[in-house]
Amino acid sequence: MFLTMNKREEIKRIYRESFSDSPEYVEMYFNNVYSDDEGMLLCNDEGQPVSALMLRQFEMSFHGGRVPVSYIAGAATKRKQRGKGYMGRLMLDALRESAGRGDMMCSLIPASEALYYYYAAFGFKTVFYVKEQRFTAFHQFPVEGEYHYIDEVLGDECREAFNRFQHQRECYILHSERDYFNIIEDLRSDGGDMAVMAVDDEDCGRRIVSMAWAVVKDGTLLVTDLMGDSRDARTAALRQLRARHSDMPVLLFGHPNDSMGGRLIPRGMGRIVNVEKCLETIARAYPRLNCTLRVTDGLLGDADSGIFHVADGSVTRMDAVPARLDFDVPVDVFTSMVFSSPRISDIFNFPAVRPMLSLMLD
Repeated sequence: MFLTMNKREEIKRIYRESFSDSPEYVEMYFNNVYSDDEGMLLCNDEGQPVSALMLRQFEMSFHGGRVPVSYIAGAATKRKQRGKGYMGRLMLDALRESAGRGDMMCSLIPASEALYYYYAAFGFKTVFYVKEQRFTAFHQFPVEGEYHYIDEVLGDECREAFNRFQHQRECYILHSERDYFNIIEDLRSDGGDMAVMAVDDEDCGRRIVSMAWAVVKDGTLLVTDLMGDSRDARTAALRQLRARHSDMPVLLFGHPNDSMGGRLIPRGMGRIVNVEKCLETIARAYPRLNCTLRVTDGLLGDADSGIFHVADGSVTRMDAVPARLDFDVPVDVFTSMVFSSPRISDIFNFPAVRPMLSLMLD
């Protein structure tokens, strides 16, 4: 019976029941984004599908390297089956699957504020932030340079510029070529807008220098991401959006490390599922780092727990507890240490970076 079920259709059915996305978006997502390899489905004792999620895999730039990470999307349980612990079981399965396939971290964007507390029980911490910057409808976004708008966003030129911009970010969940086209399709299904700005160089010809994505929400133009080679170039993209939406205030979700004003607001959560891989990446980037840590993972157990000595650019697992530990922390605290501000990094004397995720089709 359910052994021959169509996993894609069952997950799609649970998704439709749980989320208010438009039919067009749902079709786009399950036709272009969904993969059976990444779909996870939980059945009850009677063999009936009750909970589902997508465990998507990405790469993330991290301390000068790239590491595999997962992103949980569309986590949902059928209405009549909620409150029975099914999602908890599926979340634990997802963490084990993520660790088993070699991911360093698992990430997600809670669908509501209350869910931040729910996911915290699985070791997730709020580590992804954006800097909220507000501008009135009268702000004109003045620029110093000369820029012009490009309206063909699906060509190689725009895709390659996007790839260049995202790799400029210190710690960012990276998007593939296929992801780029899905992002554009998602934007169009939401009635959104995209501004791509270029300059003309006498020697090199036309060069794309910035791009921005935006949707209208509750009478405000919400700029969900802004990339570019310089602050002036990025401002030019905002100026172009302003020209098309002249009567609206603008809310920008900026980079968390942006030196401009604004407050940090939560954007998503992360959980390290492979402590050793995380430490190895940090050790390679900081060969002079010397410390000993004990990290305990109550859910993933010995596979993600241990005593680690970091020195000379490498990591060694220790069998015995040394006389001195520099850090003795559970995995959620370790996650917060790794993904924090430079100020916190200085306090702990441990390398840290503020991560960023955007354009996740959420």
